[in-house]
Amino acid sequence: MTRAGVIAVIDSQLAGISGDMLLSSLVDAGANKDKVVNSIFACQDFLKGSTITKASFAKTVSHGFSATEFQFSYKDRVHERRGIDMYRSLALCCDSLGLEQRSKTFALESMKTIIAAESVIHGEEYSRVHLHEASSIDTMADLVGCATALQDLGLFESKIFSTAVAVGGGFVRFSHGKIPNPASAILEIFKGKKFTLIGGQAERELTTPTGAAMLVNLASGSVKFYPSLSPEKIGYGAGQAKTPGMPNVLRIVVGRSGLVAEANRDTVSVIETNIDDVTGEIIGNLIERLEAAGARDVTVTSAISKKNRPAYLIKIISDNADLHGMLQVLFEESGTLGVRVQEVERFVLPRAIMIMPVDVCNIRFNVHTKIVRDSHGALLSAKPEFEDIKIIASRTGMPVKRVLEIVSAHIMDRVGRLYADPRNSKKSHDEKQKPK
Repeated sequence: MTRAGVIAVIDSQLAGISGDMLLSSLVDAGANKDKVVNSIFACQDFLKGSTITKASFAKTVSHGFSATEFQFSYKDRVHERRGIDMYRSLALCCDSLGLEQRSKTFALESMKTIIAAESVIHGEEYSRVHLHEASSIDTMADLVGCATALQDLGLFESKIFSTAVAVGGGFVRFSHGKIPNPASAILEIFKGKKFTLIGGQAERELTTPTGAAMLVNLASGSVKFYPSLSPEKIGYGAGQAKTPGMPNVLRIVVGRSGLVAEANRDTVSVIETNIDDVTGEIIGNLIERLEAAGARDVTVTSAISKKNRPAYLIKIISDNADLHGMLQVLFEESGTLGVRVQEVERFVLPRAIMIMPVDVCNIRFNVHTKIVRDSHGALLSAKPEFEDIKIIASRTGMPVKRVLEIVSAHIMDRVGRLYADPRNSKKSHDEKQKPK
């Protein structure tokens, strides 16, 4: 379950994202600093050979922007660890802190993402992977600290979006030498996921594996534009590097969503074809067959094709899994020789079906009603199922149009009282409390 109407945007399109920048932005946005620092110090109890000498947050200014910076120092006698050992230490630390399960899962899945990327890059089994840069306690501190801060802000219960991710340019040097930026680990972490990588404005590494791993385990992908929201908290997390000409800052925005952000996003197949030289009976049968095969929507539009022949444009919206069945019905029943298929994103408002008792001509009918509400619980629409309307019309002998008017009015009256906008109700209550 998501916290109703609360969303966050992790904005890494300028300076990229690293573990300490994300951590600092969360603290800057209001996460409990003491809780975060205490959780970070706990890491040294579970990583042999490591001692934390400093972990604190301080205000800084990066190219005129006020931000929070994570100041961290440590001593580490070990410079290489197996990934599986880092994972186990992280799990023990999360258990000792009593983190919620989703917080612990986030931290562990982020570590698994790093290990899995290294496994692919070096052609090693997951259980045999050795980590170099990611084996130090600062990686563990970033993961545990962010898990604690996200839990404190309640963001695991919200929807989280990402902008495009700046990765930088030039070259990077690490334990295996000099390679082009972005490093292979960054590309592997984002591979197959719906994130857009951009170069950015600096010839250096802007996004680190730890930052990338946490981002892909928080957000489902990049969005081109901010979703509709009313900002409530804004956090700026400064990185350690100083970049000429731009602030080295990651921004996180937390707010209340508009209607679009409340919608569920998925992908569907849109199938189109033009057919001519068919009768209305053929079209009617085609629609029935497509609906029986699972089509979400079928639209038939009259058109004029080549040589001025009357034609029909058939447009079908289908689940991707049902695409093959849709094509088979089209080829079998329409006589078309070719179709156009594209995969598109779809935003769908959450809805519920309620059975509403309605009296028509002194007869009680149970009408299935589709209810759509916004994040505040206010009613957006209530629509009776048309098949139920036809049944009532048949039983009462009344015209379908008249039955629809009666049933809709009854439903809107009843559902409207049931789901009155709580914001208006509160306003009315407050007005009543005002002294005259």
